[in-house]
Amino acid sequence: MAHQRYTYGFTGEDGPSHREDRFSPQNEADYERLARIAAAEAAGTDLLLDVRDIELYAHVSRKTVYRLVGRGVLPEKRIGRNIRISKRVLDALLTQGIAG
Repeated sequence: MAHQRYTYGFTGEDGPSHREDRFSPQNEADYERLARIAAAEAAGTDLLLDVRDIELYAHVSRKTVYRLVGRGVLPEKRIGRNIRISKRVLDALLTQGIAG
């Protein structure tokens, strides 16, 4: 049984896909995040997205977000130690393609 713990997901066993689960809503808070983003988009207002918002919205990993911020591709705004990225800026980068 211990062997399955280390091979779970890599041997074709039934179970959640690690890659797909990260980008899909995991709980009620994630659904609320997506609803807030959709409502702001419908109203034509800009939002400051945090890393989890970007993960859900753009389907990129947390590591990718931090890497793009570090390279200067995603211009961030800091609120304390938290990174925020403008949705308009993110949309513009996604439409033209992020080179990275």
